[in-house]
Amino acid sequence: MYVELGKIVGVWGVKGWVKLHSYTRNRVDISEYKTWYLQEPRSKSEPSSTTVLNCREQGQGIVAKLEGVADRDQAMAMSGQKILVKQSDLPTLPEGEFYWQELIGLTVSNESTEIGTINSILETGANDVLVCKNKEKDQPDVLIPYTDEVVLEVNVEQGLMKVDWDASYLLD
Repeated sequence: MYVELGKIVGVWGVKGWVKLHSYTRNRVDISEYKTWYLQEPRSKSEPSSTTVLNCREQGQGIVAKLEGVADRDQAMAMSGQKILVKQSDLPTLPEGEFYWQELIGLTVSNESTEIGTINSILETGANDVLVCKNKEKDQPDVLIPYTDEVVLEVNVEQGLMKVDWDASYLLD
């Protein structure tokens, strides 16, 4: 299983370096992975592995030199590709901490009712926000702050998350 850590967004210079957008919490953390698996957006095919020769911050962005990419044209052809790593290559987190992809798809409920299913997570700067597909059809997504006060229990194995989030907060 793969985890998407970023994407190639352009080229840097004429010697085959690529610019990328990193999804890691600290954007330069993507440089810790020496093997990336690249995949075209919306592709169902198996990603192809590439060795990262160099990856660093450059101004406001991140640039990387990949094995076998020697010029600007080769780098340009990679633009838009997703950067994946194997989930098994991710560091083990302390108990009670989770990677975002582990939370996607969990069923969220409070003490009395099911709220919905986690569809995505937003990073707001203050705290992360769970975006839950409302269990009530044709109702807007439910936004729930991912804080210790709100999230009471996470059980990835059972696919469940318990929250302290009143049903009245769900109303427009």
